[in-house]
Amino acid sequence: MKKKILSLTLCAALLGGMSTSVCAAAEDYSEGEIHTIGVAMYDPDSAEMEMFGDYYRDYIEEGFPVKFIFSGKITDAQSECDFIEEAKENGAEGIISFAGFADGLQDVIKTCEKEEMYYALGSNSVSDENYEAIKDNPWYMGSVGPELEAVYEAGCDMTNFFLDKGAGNIVIMSGGAASGNRLHQVRTWGMLNTLEEKAGLVLTDTAENLSKTDEITELTDKAGNVQVTICPGYTEGGDGLKNLETVLSSGNCDTLMSAFHISSYLDKISAKEKEQNSNIMVGAIDSFSEQNFEIFKEKDAFGNAPIDYVRGKYASMAGPGFAMIYNAITGSPDAVKENGEAVRLYQNLWTAKSEEEYIELYGYASGIYENAYSCDDLMQVIRQFNEDADPQSFKALTEASDLESAKERIFADS
Repeated sequence: MKKKILSLTLCAALLGGMSTSVCAAAEDYSEGEIHTIGVAMYDPDSAEMEMFGDYYRDYIEEGFPVKFIFSGKITDAQSECDFIEEAKENGAEGIISFAGFADGLQDVIKTCEKEEMYYALGSNSVSDENYEAIKDNPWYMGSVGPELEAVYEAGCDMTNFFLDKGAGNIVIMSGGAASGNRLHQVRTWGMLNTLEEKAGLVLTDTAENLSKTDEITELTDKAGNVQVTICPGYTEGGDGLKNLETVLSSGNCDTLMSAFHISSYLDKISAKEKEQNSNIMVGAIDSFSEQNFEIFKEKDAFGNAPIDYVRGKYASMAGPGFAMIYNAITGSPDAVKENGEAVRLYQNLWTAKSEEEYIELYGYASGIYENAYSCDDLMQVIRQFNEDADPQSFKALTEASDLESAKERIFADS
């Protein structure tokens, strides 16, 4: 109720002209020049991409004089280059990318240079090698996203959570780790190292190598009290579902930890719970998406939420990527870049350990009037709206992505 009252209060303040935010920006939208930005998506049907797309469509387009062109499924660097050219033909001045294939990133930036379009990675990181090659290109603005160390720690933290709850027979869904997905691999790596250190799991190879296995791999501790099965493969367009069926048919389990989403195989987990007549604890390093929001509100056969733990990105993490490109296309790339060098900025993942926590955090990340990165927040680092905007203030806002910083901004005027 308090949250609802705050929303209404903020809405009234906006309508009353007390703050430069959604309503004020919407007025500019109707009168000012409309800028077009292309958004490259690795899969527009994925929950994470829908989450970021909704934030841009339903929130940013209402608050700024901008419209977005969204890509179809981008599977490699060449298809991203094709989208950049297509977006240019349709009036786009810049690209926010949620694809960012490491192997072809330099070619993508060359395409942007040829088309004279600014480019930013909206939620990703860049290797040192790629960064050194493209950091001085004037059309490359930089990257925003979780640091690789934070991605590794996500796997460690989730494992510690379930070990504290008595996990002993664990399935690890490693997703695309074996196919070269670095994020999935690093998350799995963190899980395995933690299981070795905290539960005495005996690793038959290094945790880094095991995290990339393309075969179902069974591990145990010396006493046989802890059993861990690595189940590789994507569950869409890969062997993940088939491998999971094989693993679940071979015996009981009490915990499933996923390096990616779990929505596509929750039915298999539910069926296994009924078969073994016991609950399976479920955790995912995923995102605070609407899809997960709906899942958390459901109940399994034992009266529990189908998911016990989520660590991941949230919708308005995409806000700074927008501010980066918007500064560039309105003539102020130096509000982001210092000495002409592209930025590499990092954000924190959020964690929910219960249905109540998920609902609260989802509200902070997706609200129209309350938002972790509101239109008003972003206007403070866009020079068109604030002449004092500079790289230092942009970095400070972007990296203040943790829950406490977001709540400080949300409740600052309450």
